Amino acid sequence: MMKHIWRIKKEYFRQLKTGAKTLEIRVGYAQMKKVQPGDCISFENYGPNEFLVKRIAVYPNFEQMLLMEDVEAVLPGMTFHGALDTLREIYPEAKEAMGVYVFELMPREQTSPQLELVRASDLLREGNTQQFSRLVYDSYRLTGWITRDYPDHCDHFYSKYVPGIFTGEREIVAGFLDGEMVAVAILKKDAEERKISTLYVSPQYQRRGIASKLLRHCFEWLGTTRPLVTIADYKLPQFAGLIQKFGWQETKVLEAGYYNDRSREHVFNGQVEE
Repeated sequence: MMKHIWRIKKEYFRQLKTGAKTLEIRVGYAQMKKVQPGDCISFENYGPNEFLVKRIAVYPNFEQMLLMEDVEAVLPGMTFHGALDTLREIYPEAKEAMGVYVFELMPREQTSPQLELVRASDLLREGNTQQFSRLVYDSYRLTGWITRDYPDHCDHFYSKYVPGIFTGEREIVAGFLDGEMVAVAILKKDAEERKISTLYVSPQYQRRGIASKLLRHCFEWLGTTRPLVTIADYKLPQFAGLIQKFGWQETKVLEAGYYNDRSREHVFNGQVEE
C-alpha cells in the first residue's frame, strides 16, 4: 500500500470526512496514474487524516463521468449541470482532455458497511419464507407513511404488490446496511407497463448513492432504464438528480385529485390512464 499526499478545499474535505462526498475527481496528471485501489490518500493542512482508495474509474470527460457516477457523491447538493460547470471551472478544457479520474474514498478510521440488495422473489425461490415475510413486513413499515400522499397504498401493497410477487408481475427490492433495511423499491412489470411504484431511502441514509445503486438493480429486473415513474410536484427537487442522471422524460402531469387532493403528479417515461 502506498500513501499519497494531496490538496483539497476545506469544504470538500469536510464532505469527505462526513461521508456526504465519497468520490474525489482529478484529471490525468502523472501522480494520479500511480494511485492503485488499496492505497491511502492524506490531505494537507487538516491534521492527521487518511482515506482508503476503494475504487478507481477513468472517463474521457466530465460529462461521461457524471452520467455514470452518482452526482451527489461527487458534489453533494448539486445537479448534473451544476456539477459539470463546477468541474470545468476547476479544470479547463486542456486539463479535462488528460482524462478524468474518479477515486472512491473511505476514511480509514471508519468502517463502511456494504449495501446489500435483496429481491423478494429470490427469497421465495430459495425457500426462505421467513426472510421473505420479514422483508414484506419491513417494506411496509418503511413506506407506510406515504398513505398521506397515496391513500390506497396499504390496500395496494397487500392486495396487489405482495400477491404479484408470486405471479412474477411485482417485485420488492430492499437495501440493507448491517442488516437494517434502509431503502426499498416496489416494482411492476406486465404486458402493459414497467413501473417503479415506490422508491424510498431513509432520510439518514440519503445522499450516499444508495438510490442510484437501488435503481440500477431495479432496471435489471424491469429490463429498462426508463420505467414509468410518477412523482408528486413537491418531491421533484428530491428526485431532480436521478431524473437528470438517468435521462427520464416528463410525459404528462396529473392534476390534484388523481392520487390525493394536495398535489399534482408528474409522470415520467410513459402514461397513466385516467
